[in-house]
Amino acid sequence: TTGSMLAFIETLDHPELFGVNPEVAHEHMAGLNYAHAVAQAIEAGKLWHVDLNAQKLARFDQDLRFGSEDLKGAFFLVKVLEDNGYAGPKQFDAHAYRTEDEEGVWQFALGCMRTYKILQAKVKRFNEDPEIREILDGFKTHDSGLEGMTKKFSRKNAALLLAKKFDRAKIAARGFQYERLDQLTMEILMGVR
Repeated sequence: TTGSMLAFIETLDHPELFGVNPEVAHEHMAGLNYAHAVAQAIEAGKLWHVDLNAQKLARFDQDLRFGSEDLKGAFFLVKVLEDNGYAGPKQFDAHAYRTEDEEGVWQFALGCMRTYKILQAKVKRFNEDPEIREILDGFKTHDSGLEGMTKKFSRKNAALLLAKKFDRAKIAARGFQYERLDQLTMEILMGVR
């Protein structure tokens, strides 16, 4: 998995020479979230390549057409890549159904690319939606001390964060509108927003 490889890379004599090439199916086979793995690799400065496909959770490496199994997961993956300006290689490590003829294989390849482009447009729509912006802006804490501890991981920042006292009752009493945000996301994906 991506997290395992990122940890392993740091043990090498020259970690600066190595990066990761995460794949949707490999993360999903382990029951993990691919968008989170890609975000972790971006945060570490180690995302060198991505393999795009689809996968049923906890199954063998299926290499299905990109976006065909978890559309919302594929959307958030594209959102992570686009919002972070990832310009590295993107590959569709997938294959058409074995029953396809040559024309079907070409349709499969076009479908992978078209799905990415459609989701790319949906990400733009999501990012520009005023109601979504308002919800997301409400998540911001505007606490410079906390932002300093969470902007970049370090052992020092982790220790400071662990030592910080939070008013858990106050935090828990606040609604975050996750259900509304999820519904708005679904409406964008379904083309009604």
